[in-house]
Amino acid sequence: MKLKISVVFGAVTAMVALGGLFLPGAVLPASAYSGSQAEAQMNASDPYSFPNIDFCCQGKKPGGSGPHKKKKPWKHDHDHADDNGNPGNGPTVRVSCGAPRHHSYSSISEGLEHLKEGGRILVNADAPCDVSGLQIDQGVLIETDYESYGRPAVLRGSTCMNVAPHYASSVVSFRKIEIEACVTLQFGQLNYNEVNQASYGEGDAIRMDGGTFAATDSTVRARGTAINAARGVMVSLTRGGFASAAKAEQTLLLNADGANLQNTVVKGGAIGIRLGLQGRYPVSLTGVQVMRGDLSEIMQVGPGKSGIIVGGTSAGDGLPSLPSMPSATLTIDGGSVSGYADGIVLGPGTRSTVRGVAIVHPGRGIVANYGAAVDLSGNTISHSKRAGIELETGAIGQARNNNIQCDKGECVCYGGECTSRSDKVFNSLFQMSGTRCND
Repeated sequence: MKLKISVVFGAVTAMVALGGLFLPGAVLPASAYSGSQAEAQMNASDPYSFPNIDFCCQGKKPGGSGPHKKKKPWKHDHDHADDNGNPGNGPTVRVSCGAPRHHSYSSISEGLEHLKEGGRILVNADAPCDVSGLQIDQGVLIETDYESYGRPAVLRGSTCMNVAPHYASSVVSFRKIEIEACVTLQFGQLNYNEVNQASYGEGDAIRMDGGTFAATDSTVRARGTAINAARGVMVSLTRGGFASAAKAEQTLLLNADGANLQNTVVKGGAIGIRLGLQGRYPVSLTGVQVMRGDLSEIMQVGPGKSGIIVGGTSAGDGLPSLPSMPSATLTIDGGSVSGYADGIVLGPGTRSTVRGVAIVHPGRGIVANYGAAVDLSGNTISHSKRAGIELETGAIGQARNNNIQCDKGECVCYGGECTSRSDKVFNSLFQMSGTRCND
């Protein structure tokens, strides 16, 4: 076997021919290559591409499982798909926060350091990962490693994770994972998919100061407010559950520009859902169940203040409103409200449609304040203690085909004038028709 090595230094070329001779101790001086050349060699996928070296007999590049093949199971060079099936841009890394595992990083933050925008982190479920104060400043998907065989990975923190990617279009997603910490969102989009979050502090489980939040098939449980969207673009919740302790001020506070809740359970809090309704986009609640708690829990802690509050002096952006300012519209379609003194409260100046909602055991079923424009149709209010529907003077709109059962009080009251009649017009501002009243 003959091996010929050509080393080129500028215009000078030295040719050495070795016949049947191998020099294991021969090494190239460190000064022969720059730092960038050495780094290039370390990262090169072709072991024969070392700078200024020409192997005359290199032959075919090694492949398969040969000794020259570079293996890094924790990093896949192929792109992955996102939640919508779109191809991603980043690689995949593995994280194991328990006993060290081959080809895995030891923390989420270390994994983030080795990813580019749009990458993915697979978290092993052997031990919880400490995410106290974790800063997520890039788009990333964090999910349980499929090698955990159905066990969810746990992210645990004594302080909140902070999501603030550099780009408004960046998406930070958690999937099939458990979070035992609070999360703040400042920028970009935060997605939950099959996530269970538990926040044991007295503050908010999820705090939004900007951006967009979407959750699908996920749950959030908190001692304080489950979601506090003090500011943001959109909140979308689908097929999930959100619960706060009975003493919490509210379970959901949604002051984002828009919101869309579908087939979602909201439990606990003195107020179930507080909607600012001063944004640019419509707000819709479809098939949403708002409950103070189970019957045994209500017997212990008492009824809540309001199931759903829309607008009013306590919501909004803290700035004064003007009559000419546009406001978003609210549609509540189906679902139920139970265990609150007031089922649904529609604040001054709001525009709302409430249809097909079951309100159980309220003091007052639906309340419309002065200046509210409302359309109430096909709702069922049972076992009300004060009034089924109570309208302040100045409320406008109509109520059609509502079924009201009163244990005490009146069926419908407008500005102190109450009636059990099926059809009635109040002050030419509010029209009732098809009311079925059992008082």
